[in-house]
Order: sequence, then structure tokens, then C-alpha cells
Amino acid sequence: MYAALELIAEKDHLCIQNHASLKEVMDLMNINQKGVIVVVEDNRPVGILTERDIVGMLYRGIDLNARVDQHCKKVLISTRGNRTIGYGLNLTIENNIRRIIVTDDNGLFLGVVTQQDLLKHVEEDYYRADVKVRDILHKRGQLISVALDDTLSQVLKILVENNIGAVPVISDGVAVGIITEKDILKLASADMFLTEAVGEYMTSKVVSCSIDTSLIEIVKLMNTRQIRRVVITNGSGRAINIVTIRDVFRNVEGDYGKFLERKLQNAKDLLNLLPEMLIEVTDLGTEQLIIWANEGVINRFGDGIIDKPVTELIPENSWKKINATLKRAGRIEDIKIQTDHGIFELSGYYLNTDSNIEDGRCELIIRDITEDVKLTVTDTLTSVYNRRFINEFLIKEIARSKRLEREFSVVICDIDDFKKINDTRGHVPGDTVIKQFADVIKNTLRAVDVIGRYGGDEFIVIMPETPNKIAAHVLNRLRQHIADMEVSVPGQRSVHVTASFGVASYPRDGTSSESLLVTADERMYDAKRKGKNSVSHQ
Repeated sequence: MYAALELIAEKDHLCIQNHASLKEVMDLMNINQKGVIVVVEDNRPVGILTERDIVGMLYRGIDLNARVDQHCKKVLISTRGNRTIGYGLNLTIENNIRRIIVTDDNGLFLGVVTQQDLLKHVEEDYYRADVKVRDILHKRGQLISVALDDTLSQVLKILVENNIGAVPVISDGVAVGIITEKDILKLASADMFLTEAVGEYMTSKVVSCSIDTSLIEIVKLMNTRQIRRVVITNGSGRAINIVTIRDVFRNVEGDYGKFLERKLQNAKDLLNLLPEMLIEVTDLGTEQLIIWANEGVINRFGDGIIDKPVTELIPENSWKKINATLKRAGRIEDIKIQTDHGIFELSGYYLNTDSNIEDGRCELIIRDITEDVKLTVTDTLTSVYNRRFINEFLIKEIARSKRLEREFSVVICDIDDFKKINDTRGHVPGDTVIKQFADVIKNTLRAVDVIGRYGGDEFIVIMPETPNKIAAHVLNRLRQHIADMEVSVPGQRSVHVTASFGVASYPRDGTSSESLLVTADERMYDAKRKGKNSVSHQ
């Protein structure tokens, strides 16, 4: 079993009063060498500042005599000291943070635990024994470096604009030194002119490894040398990249790694774009804690919801029933609950992790079903997203896919010969057909596919991280389900319909929302010209 976080948390020189200056923060960071300062008021954490924050302020020319509480706006994630190191590890991974603030049961500051602290206490078998450096380099970008005669101000600019913590100093392809955010802060505290050449102030000798070094060896090296990054070299000794502690944590195996493999790739990144609220709950047996929440939850309830019992969001009586169903059936769908904050609809699933850290993990999607929110983002007839939201989501998905270098597909579909149904059956039966048509789409496609009604009988589907051919395969299955559908109309005989689909894929068919929609629309009409009840994708 893992020890408690309070046993490894460090407190000395790691907190400062909220009325202190930024200059005092920088000086204290140079003393503690942890790269972080917690801002407290009456010994309660109210903010946090990191080396990267201060480096960014130096770059922007912010007055370091300003009060610290004017600049500590970062999301604050803390946990109680009696939580285990394993729980702390999961908390850093889930929230993509490098350190945790530790408090007592009354919320008073106990100390800070960094990823490097956790690294020292995690068992060796928690890392993937077969993973070598070469296996994880594809997840990093190109090496960013500086030359010996580059100035410190140039280094500062590179660190800030690339959001990185260090750059190697390269001479003839070999790393001869390294300069970090920590070095910049030391020099700034000493009022060193940033016009000086980096070669005079870099740290050397550089700690390096080959691309065939195992992840476990990297961990041991970081622990032994008390460093957060290692320069990677090729067979001829030339620097090709850097591996950091974060890279190590992203490749843990253990119980949590196995759990991750069963989850949708990049699901959290995607779900941050949706209006629904999503929380991830870790089941510790005696209690269930919120270990991650998307932006919808943070915006609604504040970042203090992390590490809180799920019953702070869901009434205890309701949660007992929901939790029992989750563990028995593995999932819940469209469970409605009433809280002090409104009326919500819950769906989610439960996964057993069977570890010494937790019993399991559940994902819960929480939808606010008050009328004003529904009217803002959903179509009243079909309960799928409306045209305004789907247009906004498409723009965000283009930006997300560009950043991650991923493909996705956009689909336009409508019901074949729908006008005849309206003309011969009437508009009320026509609405029934549209509603059931939307239900088939929702029930057939994946949870991550985003469905919207564009108007009349026309619908749009955005399929994240789905290449063109795979999208076409999925849509052919949907097309068949629609063709098999029998729509019951009160007082009339049943209606059978078919649909035509047009698919456009990013970036192959366009990189703007307009080009993708135009291409998908043209292909949908091409499907109709070729006989309807078909999918046109190229």
C-alpha cells in the first residue's frame, strides 16, 4: 500500500502571505528549488504560482513589486494529507498538473507534493518495463534549442512562447549545456542583464541518455540526479530531444495505465468542448471522490470541487441508488435528480480497476435540463443539438484537430423524399418521422459523435478522430438501420424511410467549416442523384 501524502509533503519556504510581492515570491523559489510557491491567507491556500508563471511575467515586463494576490489566478487543486501517494499520482495525471497542494481536514496548508516527490515513492513495476525512450519520442515535437552565443533574453522568449521549462544549448549538434526556468529566475534575482550570452550562464555538464534507454532507467536517473529532464541523443551523440518527468508520468502502466487503455483516447479533451458537465469519480470503497471535472463543471461549481465527495454535487440519498446501479449494471442512463442547483440528467459508466489504490472509476455526464439551457443548445423536437451549437462546435473541433494533428469527419444527411411524407401524411406525422429518425442516429452512433439538426429533415454529424473510410463504414450501418426502421403514426399506417449521406473529412476535404460543409452537402446530393439511400464520401 502507498503511504499518505502528508508524510512526503514539504512545507519549508513553500508558502507566502497573499500580501507579499512577486519579487519575494521569486526569491523564495530560488531558496526552495521546487519551482512553486503556494499563496496563503490565514494559513489557507488561496493561490499558486510556478516558475513558469514568474518567467512569463518577466517576459511581459510585469512590475515585480506588485502584490502576489493580484496575479495568482491559476486553478487551485488541493487534497487532504491522509490521501495516499497512489491517489496523488492519479490526481496529477488526471488534471495534468506537476504538483499538489496538501491540506489538513480543516483546509489548512500542510505542504506541497511534486511529481518528482511522487516519482521517488512509486514502485518500479508501476512503469512499463518494455518502454524505451524511442517509443515515446513521437509524442513530443521537434527539439527546441539555443546556441552558445544566443542571449538570455532570447532564451526567455523561447521558453515563454513555446511553453517549455528548459532548452539545451547546442554546439555542432551536441548538447554542451542546458538552461532552465530556474536558471532564469536566479539570474533575474541577481539583477543580471538578459543581454548576456547564454554560454556564460548555462548549466553543464548535461545529463543525457540514448534513445534505447528504458523508461525505468530514466526514472532512476532522475531520482539520483534530482533532475526533471534528460537530453536524448542518437547513436552519434547528437541531441535529438528532451524527456521530462511529465513524459514519464504519461507512460505509467500499473493499475491506472490499464484503466486508461479502456477509455476513449482524448475523451477529456473532446468533452471539454461540450456543454454537458462531466466528472470522473474514484471509488475508494468507503468514499467516492471527484478526481477530475471538465470545464463545464469547473465553470458552474468552481475548481474547489476536485477532491470533494461526489455527494457535494449529488444528494446522498440519490447517490446511494446511483452508485448501487453503477456497480451492479456497470452503467446508468438518463437518471434525473433534483438538487439545490437545479434539475439534472445523469448518464455514465463504472469500471472496476481492482487496484490497491481504488476499487473502480466512474464517468458521469451531467446535463442541466432546465428549459433555458435546453433552448440554448438543443433542438426542441429531437433533443439533439441545434444549428447554432453545431456550427460553434465544428469551429472548435477544427481547432482541436489542427492542434493534435488528427482527422475527423463531417456528415450531412437528410430523409429521402421527405416532402412527400409532409404532403400526403401531414406535418404532425412528419414531425414524428423526424424525431424517430433522430433517435435512430443517436442510438446507432458512438457517444463521442456530435449530432445536430440543421433544419427540417436535415441533420449534421461531427465524428471526432474518424477518417473518411471509417466514417463511411459506420454510416452505412446507420443507413441500413434507418431503412429497417418502421415509424408508427397514430391513426395511419406505418412509414418507412431511407436517407442519403454526404461525408467530408478534415483536413483532406478542407480546413474550414465552410469548405467542409459545402463538400459534405455536395456529396449528400450526389448520393441522392445516384439513387438515394446511400453514402457518398469521395
